[in-house]
Amino acid sequence: MNSLIKELLSAGTFALTSCFLAFGLSWLVLYQLDFSYGRWHDVGGIGNAIEKFGPQNYYRSGFADTTKEQREQLFQQISYSVHHDGNGLESIVYKVPGHPTQTLLTEDEVIHLNDVAHLINKVEWMLVISAVIWLLVMFYYYKARLKPPSVLYQCMALLILMALFVVVLIVVGPTKAFSQMHEWVFPPGNPWFFYYQQSLMSTMMWAPVLFGWIAAQWAVFTLVFFACIQYLSSRFLRYINQSVTKAVD
Repeated sequence: MNSLIKELLSAGTFALTSCFLAFGLSWLVLYQLDFSYGRWHDVGGIGNAIEKFGPQNYYRSGFADTTKEQREQLFQQISYSVHHDGNGLESIVYKVPGHPTQTLLTEDEVIHLNDVAHLINKVEWMLVISAVIWLLVMFYYYKARLKPPSVLYQCMALLILMALFVVVLIVVGPTKAFSQMHEWVFPPGNPWFFYYQQSLMSTMMWAPVLFGWIAAQWAVFTLVFFACIQYLSSRFLRYINQSVTKAVD
């Protein structure tokens, strides 16, 4: 029994750090691809949402007349800013014929996106720490001449952790947990919810629909990177151990 617990703890540590590593690598790739905004604009209904809600905005005009290329550029500027401490958010503008040049974001949206930028900075540090732990675990396996835990044990460990999370969620209550999560993530009192009629940011992202598409794509990329990490780490340790054995012989 103790042996099984040790196996699951080892597998859980390796699986979690591998997941975080895959998670971070997927994020880097998606960031370079602008999270496929142009594709979701066309096939995810975002373009139609802009046509519908753009003219209803209380504070800005003419956004429905922007081109797809303009919207892609605006999204790219927002993405770049939130990945660089929120720099430049206030200066993002758009212009269409018959309307003056207008800033895209309201003051509340800038505040929210700065909060998002700070959150991304924290997540980046978490990913760095996870990568260091993963390397330390790999070094331990190398020194102990061990193979990485089996994928079966890793999946078992992850399922146990997911089950514990679900139990806690049920006990605490989904609504309370959601509210508490927002209090942990964003400063109290700062805006984070915007109606389409108040926010071109929400309109051009058709929030939360775009986030759903991104999450699905992110999950696929993470699974691919996780599988690659499993394969490469196993091959690497096997190669190193065989090389050491040959050198000793």
